[in-house]
Amino acid sequence: RFLSYVDLLGTTYSASTLATGHRLYIAQPLLCKAVEGNEDTLTEDKAVKILEQSMKVLFFCDTRSLNKYQIAKISADGVAIPESHSVEPGTNWSFTEGIRHYGAQTQ
Repeated sequence: RFLSYVDLLGTTYSASTLATGHRLYIAQPLLCKAVEGNEDTLTEDKAVKILEQSMKVLFFCDTRSLNKYQIAKISADGVAIPESHSVEPGTNWSFTEGIRHYGAQTQ
């Protein structure tokens, strides 16, 4: 197993899990908690569930983004890129109806 990346400045980084950009700050801690120390026992199904949970958290943090993503599987047998997955909203925002902010109120 080898997982690494190189940035535009030539800095390399290797670890059990990788994330870049905004995802580095939000998803990487979730990935580390779930994967590090379990690399030898982690199944493909469990890895997919971890990625799905991470994508859900990322979508909730930036709901302006598209809720579709793909998970590619790369192995010695080749590369497989299945159909897109969607993050289901699964949240209930009805509680916000009673929230009043500072400033002029109409109610």
